[in-house]
Amino acid sequence: MNNVRSWLLILALGCQAGAMAGDLAQRTPRGLDYLSGGVGEDERQAMLAARDDYNLRMTFATRISGEYLADVALTVYDQTGTPVATATSDGPWCYLKLDPGSYRVVATMHGKPLQQTVVIKPNGARELYFYWDPQ
Repeated sequence: MNNVRSWLLILALGCQAGAMAGDLAQRTPRGLDYLSGGVGEDERQAMLAARDDYNLRMTFATRISGEYLADVALTVYDQTGTPVATATSDGPWCYLKLDPGSYRVVATMHGKPLQQTVVIKPNGARELYFYWDPQ
């Protein structure tokens, strides 16, 4: 009987995480799907459950302390310099679905832009970490 209860609890938590990930899902003005959040345990679990659906996963934090940051403005440029995505991350994690190719990601916090380049391959995901100096 305990195994049945445990299984039902796991199933319910998985469904809840999936539903919350749906609540966090957004679309950029150019039509790319993204997920942002990670504030609070429920959001973190929802994002972890959905992470395999996105091929670019970013984390935003303060250098030294590692304190997570939210409200980070993002612009993703393709290899020709054309912006393909603009968004504001609601939390310290932001996941995007991008076509394979080379991109430049500019993340801006408190008016301070940081940028990184990334290559998205057809079958794989990349992780980027952005760290700002303390205010």
